[in-house]
Amino acid sequence: MLPKNLKGKMKRGAALLLAGVMVCSFTGCGDKEEKGDTPSLTQGAEPTDDADVTPEATLEPEATPSPEATPTPTEPPKQVRTDFYISAVDEELPSMYEYWEDYFSIGIAITRSELINDLKGDLIIQQFNSMTCGNEMKPDALLDREATKAGGTETCPVLSFKSCDSMLQFCVDNNIKMRGHTLVWHSQTPDWFFMEEYSNKPDAVFASREVMLERMENYIRLVMEYVNTTYPGVVYAWDVVNEAILPGDGGEDNMRMSDSLWYQTVGPDFVEKAFEYARKYADPQQKLFYNDFNTYEPAKRLAILKLVEKLKEQGTIDGIGMQSHIGMSSPTLMDYEDTIRQFGQTGLEIQITELDVNLDSNTEADFMKEGTRYKRLFFTFKNLVDTGAANITNVTIWGLTDENSWLNKDGKRYPLLFNQLLETKPAFWGILMDDGIPLY
Repeated sequence: MLPKNLKGKMKRGAALLLAGVMVCSFTGCGDKEEKGDTPSLTQGAEPTDDADVTPEATLEPEATPSPEATPTPTEPPKQVRTDFYISAVDEELPSMYEYWEDYFSIGIAITRSELINDLKGDLIIQQFNSMTCGNEMKPDALLDREATKAGGTETCPVLSFKSCDSMLQFCVDNNIKMRGHTLVWHSQTPDWFFMEEYSNKPDAVFASREVMLERMENYIRLVMEYVNTTYPGVVYAWDVVNEAILPGDGGEDNMRMSDSLWYQTVGPDFVEKAFEYARKYADPQQKLFYNDFNTYEPAKRLAILKLVEKLKEQGTIDGIGMQSHIGMSSPTLMDYEDTIRQFGQTGLEIQITELDVNLDSNTEADFMKEGTRYKRLFFTFKNLVDTGAANITNVTIWGLTDENSWLNKDGKRYPLLFNQLLETKPAFWGILMDDGIPLY
């Protein structure tokens, strides 16, 4: 059902929607596929005032029909949905998070600019109970170089949270929890943060390992202290380290090295140190995750398993985030499910943190196939939870509408659940396990 404050707002005209459509591209964590930075109600007839009533004394006893004459009760034919394009502006929609509430939370990755649109905000309130900031909590959005140069120290930067304050407040106002994304990442962390005196000159020199470890700890401390003090209880999980594994890149234990300034300044133990600091400053109720893409690739999966087992022994990790920027046929669901099962054997939580399905066609037939892809994914998630093979606690869709997907930087894509007019696509109904969407 719709929240009380939603129905009236969602009845506004399509003109208001079109005026609010954002043109800002959605930037995800990856740059290749999965590239990373991957009942019916029946009313009975009511009696009428002028219905004929026969006096009881004149009623004749009814003949008892023979068993052969008694018809066999049958169920009414099931109504199978054929219209999958329902306007969220004009119609009430079933809620995805309510449908799956006994299994896992349903999340949305969104940008601040999209939340300016009231219709999109109302749709988020209706459909999702978890949120991830698309870009607004990444290091390049929080680090303030001018303020750091003016009032910071060599080991303690100055941060600004104006990029994400309104999004955190939106969660407070609407009882939505947030995944903090992301604390330590080689990408979208400015180069000057790794340099002596925070220099941005071409000949800048790396800060020492000791300085960088202090900067890392202070950065994590400042982020967590601000969020947990200003918006207590809102952030329930943190992506502590993002995309540190890249087999073949030359790093120790298949770690990413060539473009990771964290690896180059601190060394391969930067991941362990990040989780150590995060555990130190996190709220006791908050879960700490390692997040990565293409987790189903055998070499990468093995390296991730080795890493998280070490972190688990140290008591600093709670879960594994699988980004899941996937295609229509790759990876195979067998490979994808096998990875979840292997991660599940660690005893850690599993979260599907950045789910979308890369589709470059907008034909009706392909939209139906996309709906089947989503339905089979969620059928797999359900089966893994039901059988105890994996403790999946969240599934987050990486974007609200097709036109704002990060995948559009490589050409027009249609990977999500809603179109530009906030109409549902078959993918939406696939997640709801609708009988109109084939499973195969």
